[in-house]
Amino acid sequence: MAELTRQEIVKIIAGGCRPLQLRGVDLSHLDLSYLDLSAADLSYANLTCANLTHACLYEANLFGATAVAANFREALLSGADLIGVDMTQADLQGAFLQGVTLAGATLRGANLAGVSYERVDFSGARVNQATLWPAGFDQTRYQLFIDQEA
Repeated sequence: MAELTRQEIVKIIAGGCRPLQLRGVDLSHLDLSYLDLSAADLSYANLTCANLTHACLYEANLFGATAVAANFREALLSGADLIGVDMTQADLQGAFLQGVTLAGATLRGANLAGVSYERVDFSGARVNQATLWPAGFDQTRYQLFIDQEA
């Protein structure tokens, strides 16, 4: 159960309290779509099954967060810290990933089809055969940990 509601987060944003301090907060199953979460501290937050469609997470800190089955479709994640984030079965289709690091992240079964990526560090990311990549993505350029089970 989420610790905060969407309305409470919108109120915090409207109050000009920046950057948002949501470190370790349970935001699971919450609709955060279209919100401006730029530079938010979401480190160690629980974003399991959260809807972040079209959310702006520019330079947000998601270090160590759990985002299993979260929806990041067309979200702006440029400059975000995604080190060690668990994005197992997350949907990142069409997301923007410029200048981010996914080092040590878990991307098993994640959908990265159509992701716009540039200067992304996938070093040590955990993937499997069910992970979907953008067209032309060359897995051999990165030191990925490929699990054999789907």
